[in-house]
Amino acid sequence: MSARRTSRTLSIALAAFVAAPLMAVLPSTLANAESQTVASIARGEVGGTCSDYNCQNPTAWCAEFVRWVWNQAGADVSGVTPAAVSLYTYGGNKGTRHSTPQVGDAVLYDKDGSVTDGNADHVNIVVAVSGDEIQTVGGNESGGVRFRGWFNWRTHSSPVGAGRALAFIGPSGLSETPSVPVSQAGDLFHATRLVNGDWESFQPLNGVGGAAFFNAKQESITATPDGSTQTLATGNDGNLYHTARYPDGSWTGWAPLDGYQGAATFGAKAQTIAGMGNGDAQVMAVGNDGKIYHNARFVSGSWQGWVPVGDWGAQKIAAAGLPNGSMQSLIVGNDGNVYHNVRSVDGTWQGWFAVDGFGGAATFQGKDVAVAGMPNGDAQFLATGTDGTVYHNIRFANGTWQGWSKTAGVGGATTFAASSIGITGMPNGDTQILAVGNDGKAYHSARYAGGQWQGWWNTGMGAQKVGIAGLGNGEAQMLVTRS
Repeated sequence: MSARRTSRTLSIALAAFVAAPLMAVLPSTLANAESQTVASIARGEVGGTCSDYNCQNPTAWCAEFVRWVWNQAGADVSGVTPAAVSLYTYGGNKGTRHSTPQVGDAVLYDKDGSVTDGNADHVNIVVAVSGDEIQTVGGNESGGVRFRGWFNWRTHSSPVGAGRALAFIGPSGLSETPSVPVSQAGDLFHATRLVNGDWESFQPLNGVGGAAFFNAKQESITATPDGSTQTLATGNDGNLYHTARYPDGSWTGWAPLDGYQGAATFGAKAQTIAGMGNGDAQVMAVGNDGKIYHNARFVSGSWQGWVPVGDWGAQKIAAAGLPNGSMQSLIVGNDGNVYHNVRSVDGTWQGWFAVDGFGGAATFQGKDVAVAGMPNGDAQFLATGTDGTVYHNIRFANGTWQGWSKTAGVGGATTFAASSIGITGMPNGDTQILAVGNDGKAYHSARYAGGQWQGWWNTGMGAQKVGIAGLGNGEAQMLVTRS
């Protein structure tokens, strides 16, 4: 992905979904149906390894992955060998070599800018095109098959440092029937807020099994110390899925979470994920039975498995990790009250306690909750009241509470109402916040370490649900399900 992205006009598909200044950007090139099939097959292999493609050389199998994908799509792959340079020759012989990208192409990279030495350094597959920017999927990248977000192929080198794009080679033997995937409400989009405050625009996340989009009911995101983000999403089938985004911008692809007590999948009404200092991610979810469950994804990539958290039920749930290795959680209980819990480093739970209400009320009645773990050991909380107003609270590291206060609104309004909220702690002690306002747009705000507020900024992105995670480098990764 390029260092900085600006908004671009939507050229297809989302005529009724105009978002400014940030926009959901879809490929502007109308690719033929078979080329879209190539892209879908490639996307569906994200997370694969050398052994999945019977590759001959475990240290250099990028061309074999291209050959495998093209073959699955029905292309003529005669002449494509495990050598990346064979694709250059293939394109010349078949008449499919060209200088600008098309969906389904193989993009060939070479460090010295030519193949006169009979060599090329890397190849991957173009899965989306927008002007001079492309998305790719490639084999033998970070040890497997990886998806790469938008980058400018003219000015940036290969995502794996294998030189500039030398040529684009189309698969031979595919027909030309116009087709393009179309986004719809509920599709999941991702964006980055850079350290200097600039934004990389919202882009759609690929779906399961090669789909161009992931349609979600809810999402949550967290960061881990290696610079990765871990994402959970509840799909339209009601099941929980996981993906990870590595620091280099590549994604692992979606995988369903195993269910409770041997079930194939885990159906969830609500979920949250919390990154921990040791690289693990703690997961909490409200199952289809309304009960609260806990799971963990260890830094190794293995999973603990689901464990019930007492006999409590909940409507909403949120959690965040603290520097001491504990995790703090809020829920909206079945009675509408907001409750707080702490999971200690040794795995024991404090127990659920009702949080004091606003203005002296005995309890706080809420609709949604969000939690941020702070570098100083505090935990900051957001909650929406029964009227939708957004409230802020702090539980200090010593266990005392600040108490709820209303967040100011847009343009001098005294309050801000939202239907979905997210908050994350930053290394400098700030918090960054994302929310869906009553106008259906995603808004961003920040509470600085000194206690001052940035104020709400309308991103222009139509949204239903939001999530946000702060990285150690000062960036923030954001998710929205679009409206």
